[in-house]
Amino acid sequence: MNHASSLHSETKNRVKSDLMKEIGVDMDEIQRRMDFIGFTKHDIKLLSQMEGFAKAYADEAIAAFYQHLLSFRETRILLRNQDAIDRLISSQKNYILEIFKGQFDKAYFERRLRTGAVHHRIGLKPKWYMEIYAFYENSFSSRIAKAYQHEPDRGLARDQALRKIFRIDMALSLEYYFHSSSLEMTKKLENNVQGMDEFTRMLAHDLKEPLRGIEAFSSFLLEDYTRLLDNQGKRYLNYLKESATRMKELIQDLMTLVSISPNGQNLDRIDLNVILEQVKQDLGFAIQQKDVIFSIPSSLPVLRCDPIQITEVYKNLISNAIKFNKSTPPRVEITAKEDADCFVLSVADNGIGIEPEYQDQVLLPFERLHHRGEYEGTGIGLAICKKAVETSGGKMWLTSTPGSGTIFYFTLPKDRKF
Repeated sequence: MNHASSLHSETKNRVKSDLMKEIGVDMDEIQRRMDFIGFTKHDIKLLSQMEGFAKAYADEAIAAFYQHLLSFRETRILLRNQDAIDRLISSQKNYILEIFKGQFDKAYFERRLRTGAVHHRIGLKPKWYMEIYAFYENSFSSRIAKAYQHEPDRGLARDQALRKIFRIDMALSLEYYFHSSSLEMTKKLENNVQGMDEFTRMLAHDLKEPLRGIEAFSSFLLEDYTRLLDNQGKRYLNYLKESATRMKELIQDLMTLVSISPNGQNLDRIDLNVILEQVKQDLGFAIQQKDVIFSIPSSLPVLRCDPIQITEVYKNLISNAIKFNKSTPPRVEITAKEDADCFVLSVADNGIGIEPEYQDQVLLPFERLHHRGEYEGTGIGLAICKKAVETSGGKMWLTSTPGSGTIFYFTLPKDRKF
């Protein structure tokens, strides 16, 4: 074999093996499935002893199956091309004969995955090729019973061996089919999500203008016509103004949430100490009002990340640490630890804490654990943090003790080159 043909062969084999790798199946997994279903070396031996039987009956069984398959209008529409039918018949025969050779190696099972790929490509639904296996099982079962009518036990053992390998093969064909379908569905969902994000931005932008009008005219009425209003009228207008303000905050948070995406990241070399100083300035009023005590190491890492997103993460976490805190004084501790492939960052407080049953819930959008009148906010802040962290390639979690405080942890990768 020359170098070119050798390279072609290697490439071809690599492409074939990629099918197993793609869906996460290896020969160890195949062996586990064989063990589970009880497909043993003895079964393989029984099948290999029937190679002559298979050659004698394969054409007859396949012809009967395609006559049956093409009796359905749906499959006649899919299989209108006689050349395609001939190719499928040929591949079916090769498959049947291959079973009775007893060589169940990696190449054999890769071919079963390709069967699922072909069926998916031509639009043949799982119900149809599940029927292929069922038809062949019944077809060969009756032929085996007839061939071994004077030795029913030997016939039954061979029938069971064939049914076992059919089950394993059908599972692999289905597995690739549904894997492909899942990838297509995921892509459609991603496109839909992107479309919804764009719609949300447009809707948020259009809603902000009338809300500004409601807020402004409510203020005008309260300032210029206060003498004409009784206490109930003033309460109504104050409620209207506060509702418009809350809606504006909610829209702004929604716009922040949908704006977080890998494509929208502006990566830069960021010193976390500088970020935290900026956050403390932004939250200066709340910090001074409650006399918050900070513990921030002077040697926080320099990372390659999106400065706006990481600022948003720290701002939300520190704001919550101050807001949900009844201690005197409130304390906020910032830490950063270097791991093998990431930095593990945390924001800890001595606040009211979170009950165990709500600790997963708080990272979801619109999940509020307290009445709005008790603590202000839109219920989206932590969801913004989680999405920003995950978009940056990290993860976020928390630990909390009710009455003692909460620690929010998140990771940021180290492998982003400066």
